[in-house]
Amino acid sequence: MYMIFLYRFDVKENHIHFVLNEQIAADMFPQYDVLLRPLVTSLAETLQLYCSLSKQTTLLTSKIQDSGEIEVMLNQELGQCIDGYIKDRMILKNGKRIADILMEIRNAHTIYH
Repeated sequence: MYMIFLYRFDVKENHIHFVLNEQIAADMFPQYDVLLRPLVTSLAETLQLYCSLSKQTTLLTSKIQDSGEIEVMLNQELGQCIDGYIKDRMILKNGKRIADILMEIRNAHTIYH
């Protein structure tokens, strides 16, 4: 199964780091940064609250499946520890919004190049 990495949130030295697909980062226009920054900041702040519950460094990942569907996944430890409402409404929903914006950037690159 072939998947394309979009982004991930990692914890390093008790700080949350947003790691973006390099090709998408290279194609990003300022208007997308304006859209992404508040979502990324909010999601990072939420994940910061729970990072001590995980032994893994990667807390959340997003990929494009070979079917074209976007996958946003919490690591297994956090998925089991975080309340369903927070997980679905705050983490995965914002994660999906970030992925949707990144897909716009990726699709725009495909159209214009």
